[in-house]
Amino acid sequence: MKKIKLMTVALAAMILAPAFSVTGIVTPTSTITANAASQSTVISKIKQTPDLSPTASVRHFTKGTYQANQAIFDKQYNVEKMSINGVFNNHHATVYTNSSILKGYVAASIKTWNNALGSNVFSVGTKTNHTILVRFGSGGTNASDWDGLYKSNTLAVNRKHFNSPSYMLTVLRAITGKNVQAPQTDSEKAAFEKDYFGFWEATITHELGHSLGLDHTPYMNDIMFAQNGSASSDAKYGWQTGKNGNDTFAGLTNVLSNRDVNRAKLTKLLGYW
Repeated sequence: MKKIKLMTVALAAMILAPAFSVTGIVTPTSTITANAASQSTVISKIKQTPDLSPTASVRHFTKGTYQANQAIFDKQYNVEKMSINGVFNNHHATVYTNSSILKGYVAASIKTWNNALGSNVFSVGTKTNHTILVRFGSGGTNASDWDGLYKSNTLAVNRKHFNSPSYMLTVLRAITGKNVQAPQTDSEKAAFEKDYFGFWEATITHELGHSLGLDHTPYMNDIMFAQNGSASSDAKYGWQTGKNGNDTFAGLTNVLSNRDVNRAKLTKLLGYW
């Protein structure tokens, strides 16, 4: 993709819901192993990693180190526990949707995460045996608050936006900065369809990222990108515009960045999935 020219007002149309933490469910800190690394050592290692990307240098500590320094890791890498207990069993969750329309998108998103993490993190569940439910939702106030929403163990997709070709045109205009028109030729229709499927696959992949404990980032090549964010206990800093990253937009390609993968590997160590 060519270099992305973004406009804040236009991108406001592309809405991903705020992440919901799980109140009262935290990694226990009462039992800390005697060989936990010192806080100064942890902070020193974190400072050596790329922005919001917990590389292998901070993923080798003992369990006690992660327990003792959970708040530091949360804030420095924009992560927190977002799934209720029982969603992940032995680092695995089963995902189910009763929508025949969404099944293909869910399967693609599951494959994206599993391939990137090199393990069977998600699998397709059944109506009677699943830990995450995917369904269509209202989209909130005026059906425009969010494209996707993950809360506790339920993932919702905005039905109105999903069914609106004009909304997809708004998305493409926001990403490219161009006055994209409805496709007319066969090649234009094929390209539009590819972007449409990529966008909604990426939306579900993004929300499954929340289930793993990943909050938003300002990098557009991250699947966890959001146009803006505020500093908080689980956010390193606030931002009002996105960062180009490597000049690609994961929201259309459904491709995870190294940062997405590194953060997911960290949240596993933190006990969030």
